[in-house]
Amino acid sequence: MSVVPVVRSLLDSQSVLFYISSIFGVIPYSLWAFAKRTVLQLSILGNIWVICSLIVYTALYHVATTNYVKDDWGTQKTLTNAIGIFIIYMEPLMMATDMVAAMINQKQLTQCFERIARIDSHLAADGILLNNDRLRRTTIVLLLLMLIFETIITVYSFVVFEEEFTFWSMIWFITTIPTALNSVCRIWYVMLVLAIRQRFNAMNAHMNAIAHGILHYKDQFVGDQDPDITEIPLDYLEKEIFTVYTQRRKQLAATPPKKPITKIIAVKPYEGKQAVRLGSAREYLPSDLRVRVRIEQRLDNKLILICRTHDELCEVGKVVNRMYSVQMLVAMAHGFVSITAEFYFLYCSLTRQEVPILFRSSEVFFLALTLIVYTALKCIVPIFVCWKTKTDSQRTGIEMHYLANVVDECHCYEVVNHLSLKLLNHHLNFSACGFFDLDMTTLYAITGAITSYLIILIQFNLAAIQKSSSNSTTTASNVTSTTAIAVIEDVVSTALTKYVSN
Repeated sequence: MSVVPVVRSLLDSQSVLFYISSIFGVIPYSLWAFAKRTVLQLSILGNIWVICSLIVYTALYHVATTNYVKDDWGTQKTLTNAIGIFIIYMEPLMMATDMVAAMINQKQLTQCFERIARIDSHLAADGILLNNDRLRRTTIVLLLLMLIFETIITVYSFVVFEEEFTFWSMIWFITTIPTALNSVCRIWYVMLVLAIRQRFNAMNAHMNAIAHGILHYKDQFVGDQDPDITEIPLDYLEKEIFTVYTQRRKQLAATPPKKPITKIIAVKPYEGKQAVRLGSAREYLPSDLRVRVRIEQRLDNKLILICRTHDELCEVGKVVNRMYSVQMLVAMAHGFVSITAEFYFLYCSLTRQEVPILFRSSEVFFLALTLIVYTALKCIVPIFVCWKTKTDSQRTGIEMHYLANVVDECHCYEVVNHLSLKLLNHHLNFSACGFFDLDMTTLYAITGAITSYLIILIQFNLAAIQKSSSNSTTTASNVTSTTAIAVIEDVVSTALTKYVSN
């Protein structure tokens, strides 16, 4: 009797992330229901806790920012103050967007976890097991990275820039909460997309394992079959067409069957490694090793299940994209503006120019570099995960055709060709409210835009420096000429006075 291994569910694997999010008011679910039954249960108290947390965090952030700036608002230019206020207060704006979206989409998030759980049960019944512990480890690593970056940025800024260490000055650590909660929401998004990608990879790997097991069976036990086909160096699509054509031509040929030629087959001893190499393909292989492999209709149910699961995963991915599209748009806008401003004021700091009080972190190179890397990672990681998930979903059709090529049967070709048309309609794409796709082309475009705007800002800065230097030179020459004229007038007036008196 076979024992089915116990696999940790996706929601159970994210318990650490759920507890952190629930305690700090990121998601409005019942903490008691999750601790008892590991389910996402709607809760009125949870929604009230999220609203109260949002109000308290925003008010404390404003107080901490005002205490940090103190009376230095008027010492900067109006435009510089406007840009600084916009960038600084985008962090609580992102936090508010994440929390409000979590309350709006709480039912959809619950449905996503339920649909993923049904997909896992269907895949497990067909022999495709998933290891959610790997996803759990990834989530913990992301949380630790967030903690490290937030600790370095906040503590370093407090030690370097705070003049007096008092109890009231400790309010500076409140500014860490909005950025940390924004990172937690990004981790939720990355976790859901990674879960979808893991299931795509599991199906693709399962089909690839079946194909390699059949190939290994043919190579190790049966020997070379159909040398007129395998010896022709063709691609798998050309080989598929050629194989179907030759088989139908043989069926239509009215030639008497030839007498079977006695062939001695060398039976190899059993080896454990060979049995392991067969893997998932053993259920489709004959028990007699001397029999030619004929799959026919035995593989249809698995391929149909994979096609249906692929469609379900694409639908779940679309729901996830709708839930987080606004948040990703705001996050990308904040990342672009923040990184550009940080680079520009870092340049000003390195050239011994005045840096606004709101961007005083640029005066310390290590702190500025840490801020840039942390902000960039919050944009790069979601983009990279979405891009890889999209490419892995498109690879399912390729793996299915590769399996049909290995099976090399007319019926399997017909089934795969039919399912391929369905897979073409399973389009999965992640975007930020439709403005741009979350893939590597967007990352390239953002990098190019940051570089272009940074060069423009530096050119304007150089032009302003040259203008100020020329103005100072003109002013100095005017002062010199005015002084000389005054001296001459004094000398002339003195001489005239002496002449009149004599």
